[in-house]
Amino acid sequence: MKSWLKILLLLVAILALGLGFYINQRYSFEKRHAFIPEKKYKNNILRIGIIGDSWATGISIDTIISDEFLRHGQKTEIISFGQPEAKTKQIYDNLYATPGTPYSSSEILHHNLDYCIILAGTSDASGEMGAKFYAYYCSLIIDDLLKNKIEPVFVTMPSFGFKETTDSLGILKNVRNEVTSLLIDNGSTGSLDDYRKEVNELLKDTHLQDSTIIVPFNSAGDSYQKNRILYRNSGHLSTAGKQKMGRLIAQYILDKMKSTNAPVQHGGAGNENIVNSEKKK
Repeated sequence: MKSWLKILLLLVAILALGLGFYINQRYSFEKRHAFIPEKKYKNNILRIGIIGDSWATGISIDTIISDEFLRHGQKTEIISFGQPEAKTKQIYDNLYATPGTPYSSSEILHHNLDYCIILAGTSDASGEMGAKFYAYYCSLIIDDLLKNKIEPVFVTMPSFGFKETTDSLGILKNVRNEVTSLLIDNGSTGSLDDYRKEVNELLKDTHLQDSTIIVPFNSAGDSYQKNRILYRNSGHLSTAGKQKMGRLIAQYILDKMKSTNAPVQHGGAGNENIVNSEKKK
C-alpha cells in the first residue's frame, strides 16, 4: 500500500475516533450521581433555590420572586446558580461539582431548601440536543431534588425565538448539528413542542410529576413572535418578561403552600400533589 494512502487512512481513522469521542461527550446519557441525602429540619423562613442556564443568572429574577412573596406576606431566602449556555446535562453535573469551582451549585443540596426552581431548556433546544436528552436530564435533576426532600418547581420549555436562534448560528455549528442529528437518535428537534411532549411523557411515566410543581411557561407567553415585549433578544427575557415569569412562579408555589395548608412563615415541606402541568397542544 502506498505511503500516502496509509497516511490518508490513518487521518480518517483519527478523525473518526475524534468525532466518536466528541459525540459521546456531548450527547451521551450519563449515569446519575451518587449521594447521601442530608437530614432535613424545619425552616423559620421559606428557602428557595434557582438553578439553570443564563435565565437563572444575575439577581433580577431572585429579586422579582422575593418581592412577589413579600407582597403576599411571605419572607424568603433565595440562592441562585446559573451557567450561561448550559445544557441540562451541565446543570445536573453542576449540582455535584466541587464547591468553589466555576458554576458549582452544590449548595442547593446542602442548604435545607424547601423548593428549587429549574430554569432550563433554551440551550438544549438551540443546540439541538434532542428531546430525549432534555427530558432525561430534567428527570435526573427533579428526582435527585426530591430524594433530598426539596420540592422541584419545574418551568417548562420557554417559548423563546427557537427558529431565530438556530438560524443565527454560524456555519460550523449548523453543520455540526445537522451531521450529529443524522448520527444519533436523541429525539426530534423539529420544534419546542417536541421537547415539551417528551419531558411531559417521561415525568408522567416515572410519576415524578406527582411530586413536582410544574409551571407551564405558556402561561407567561405562548409565542415569541406575539410577545416580543417579553424578550430582550431571541433567547433571553426582557425585564418585563422576567417580571411576568417570576410572578407566575411565585404564584404557583404560593398556591401549592395554600393547598397543603403550609404556614406562611415556614417553607412548604410537602411533596403531595402537582399544581398544574403543561397544557397539551
